[in-house]
Amino acid sequence: MRHLFAAEWSRLFSRRITLVTALLVGGMLAFITFGFTLTGSSPTPAEVTQAEQRAVPLAQLWDQRTEHCSRVQSGLEQAEPNEDLPRACDYGPRPTADSLLDYGFSFHRQWPSLYYGAAVLFALAGFVLGASFVGVEWSSGGMSSLLLWAPRRGSVLGAKLLAALAGVGLVSLVYLTLWTGAFLAISAGNGTVSQMTAGEFGSLLLTALRVVFLAMAGTALGFSVASIGRHTSAALGVGITYLLLWEFGSTVVFTVVETTDYAEPYRLSSYARAWLRKGVLPDEGGVGTVARSTFKASWETGGLVITAVVAAVAAAAFLSMRRRDAR
Repeated sequence: MRHLFAAEWSRLFSRRITLVTALLVGGMLAFITFGFTLTGSSPTPAEVTQAEQRAVPLAQLWDQRTEHCSRVQSGLEQAEPNEDLPRACDYGPRPTADSLLDYGFSFHRQWPSLYYGAAVLFALAGFVLGASFVGVEWSSGGMSSLLLWAPRRGSVLGAKLLAALAGVGLVSLVYLTLWTGAFLAISAGNGTVSQMTAGEFGSLLLTALRVVFLAMAGTALGFSVASIGRHTSAALGVGITYLLLWEFGSTVVFTVVETTDYAEPYRLSSYARAWLRKGVLPDEGGVGTVARSTFKASWETGGLVITAVVAAVAAAAFLSMRRRDAR
């Protein structure tokens, strides 16, 4: 198994599509970074004064809600009827004048959105790489030749899957580290990084690991579907159809009819959002501004659902590998 993994690892990074995809992802991250360097500006004294005045009542309201939530969860107070309190009383960061000033680039304020975008990018790139890594082997006859040399089908497919997961996970982690370093350098001059507490840096690291997990999950899905269909185009067709008809299509339908988005609990993106954002509450999700959301999930639920789906599709791929003859 170790020799198979080493061979597949070398094959993964020697493929042209791997290098091209890595360059495209790196170029897109660099382009986004460059774009944020152009947004620097300084607030006027009037804007600072207005932000300070607005921050006072908002901070007081945040304190009241947080204290009430803590007392309810500790049993000192009773919750109001139909009151839905956030998990661990997480109302987000306490409002400050800086958070209300919409100017320039603030890593302290904007890093979650950056990481969410990186998660989408890495997951899609991982899906394509995973699908092409095994799909080309099936369509070109390389899998048949490999099985003649190593007839243990489960070990062969497992080594390929582990190599794809490890490769995409490592590249995603390296890119995310470099990207974060670039944004920290951009923010070094405006003092926004120094405002981050140790807890916020810990949250940043955990979110980075969640991003890498989603990249690996996308890789496993693409790999498994392509292995079942014996071709890269099978995975790409399934992926595009799912995104267009279900993820995007169902959201548009419920937005147009102006009703509750009943499909939200059955979309993978809902659980990916819960996984990244440490849970979602009703009316938080949904692409449209009209469709109502009743979806609620914790980050644990999001991770479990994604893991279960990936495991089920991967199990189907290994079962197909055992039951069908290589072509």
